[in-house]
Amino acid sequence: MGHKGTESAIDNAAENGHLEVIKYLHELGYKGTEWAFNYVAKNGDLDSVKYLHELGYECTEWTIHCVAKNGHLEILKYLHELGYKGTGFTFDSAVESGNLEIIKYLHELGYKGTEIAFNCAVSNQISHELGHKGTDSYLEVIKYLHELGYKGSEWAFNLAVRNKYINTFDTRSD
Repeated sequence: MGHKGTESAIDNAAENGHLEVIKYLHELGYKGTEWAFNYVAKNGDLDSVKYLHELGYECTEWTIHCVAKNGHLEILKYLHELGYKGTGFTFDSAVESGNLEIIKYLHELGYKGTEIAFNCAVSNQISHELGHKGTDSYLEVIKYLHELGYKGSEWAFNLAVRNKYINTFDTRSD
């Protein structure tokens, strides 16, 4: 006994989702790094995020990016309520996840994507149609991005039109 671990002890417990171990190590005086916070947020563990925040751990832009990419809306909302912000790539990461709720939430907050967002959604839709495991439909994401004015690169836009992911004609009669 008597062996004293390193700061990676809390980080490792956080990465593996062990809130009780984090609490125990904290009681023993251990401190983790910013990675502890990043890990629990990325993994979608809201209770651990709240606990580490209460202890003074802080979020990074990378954390917001990963939370959006991994589809953890409640954590994203919590972190934004605390005043944390993402980067210029946060919106693109949300599109990569395919989580339309997060994409809409970020748009409401004023986040903007790049042409990568539309390109990614089209590419992921094609993967879905080819039957690649783990890919869901991105049709609603593509339609939403198109409604917002995203076009992506020329090849992605043309592919979206050709595959009828988007309608480029206004069929309303005035």
